[in-house]
Amino acid sequence: MMAASPRSARILALGGLLASVAGAPAIAGPPEDHRVRGWTIATQLCSQCHVIGRAAQPGEFVGPAFVRVAEMPSTTGPALAVFLQSHHERMPSLRLDRDEMEAVIDYILSLKTGKTAPAGDNQAD
Repeated sequence: MMAASPRSARILALGGLLASVAGAPAIAGPPEDHRVRGWTIATQLCSQCHVIGRAAQPGEFVGPAFVRVAEMPSTTGPALAVFLQSHHERMPSLRLDRDEMEAVIDYILSLKTGKTAPAGDNQAD
């Protein structure tokens, strides 16, 4: 068996490092970044049935607007966590990991009156 060249050894080591971190969950950055991530996830998974931003959007939506959800007195982080992990007849069952769920919750809570929503929130999709 031939010994690996220094270049080959570096490539193998880099490949091993990349493989070891590829499946690792992303570490959330500042709160604003986490809310932006929540907006991104909501845009991808929820925007067919819900208005997810502050701006009005054309079309018919079967689910409540996220702003309306945020303004409900019963809307808290723990309440949203229970809701997102429960089955609902008119809503697909979501399989969000913990960080994704917390990001969506942070985004929804940022829509409460007086809070600053992340940049990009007013964009229509």
